[in-house]
Amino acid sequence: MTASERAMLAELGSRHHLWTVADRPTALARGSENTTFAVDGFIVRRTADVGSLAREVALLDALAGATSVPVPLPLVHRPDLGILVYRRLPGSPLLRRPGRFGARLEAILIDVLCALRRVRPDPPLEVDEHSNEAWLAEARANLEATASYLGTERAAIVGAFLDEAPPPTRSLRVAQHNDLGAEHILVDERGQVTGIIDWTDAALTDPARDTGLLLRDLGSAVALAVSAGLDGPTTADERARIYFHARCKWLEDLAYGLEDPAGRAAYLESSGRTFEHAFGGT
Repeated sequence: MTASERAMLAELGSRHHLWTVADRPTALARGSENTTFAVDGFIVRRTADVGSLAREVALLDALAGATSVPVPLPLVHRPDLGILVYRRLPGSPLLRRPGRFGARLEAILIDVLCALRRVRPDPPLEVDEHSNEAWLAEARANLEATASYLGTERAAIVGAFLDEAPPPTRSLRVAQHNDLGAEHILVDERGQVTGIIDWTDAALTDPARDTGLLLRDLGSAVALAVSAGLDGPTTADERARIYFHARCKWLEDLAYGLEDPAGRAAYLESSGRTFEHAFGGT
């Protein structure tokens, strides 16, 4: 961490009476736009996109009163610094506890996603216009980056998928977490959900986005049960859309993991474990 970051965090904790200068912060993640810190049980996220941060804060405030599922509760929002502070939720990402999810997982996911559709945050969520054609083009690029790691057999299976036309991009737009992978579902040691985190990408978009990620990481039984709980019996068209997004996002996660194999080993392990989830059915 830089001296200026430490000074910023010390001033933030003192001004808002959250932690003291004796509490040592750590940097959890650094991205192109976001940096995330942990200090004494709190999470501090700093971003250059203050508009996106304002939408996320409004959404989290609205969700807190609309669902029993824990989500980060904004404690400090400083638009002048691009800062959001919330108390760290208990539990570990399901990504690191594969297979350890309780029988009520589907009901919990349906609850929070139904609440997401009901709330009307101000400012509202933006529309994510990313087309299925664009998703497919990115998936093809990700195959090129990962083919040597996949091996001949799996690369051929993935290639056959990429040779197919994508489902038509539809105009239906529904509020989505839009990044509902296992890394953002927190569970305790018994596999009970303790929170849903990282709502940065939430948007109005195709409802197959979230269920596709659930299929990728947790299998078709969970994903299709959530889909049916939200929108009724899953049609063949919806099932195809869910699998399409599961496969594109599977490739994206594999490519992400291979950029830093040591630091992102959990993503590579998950990709190996979930290949059949994504590519073994239709």
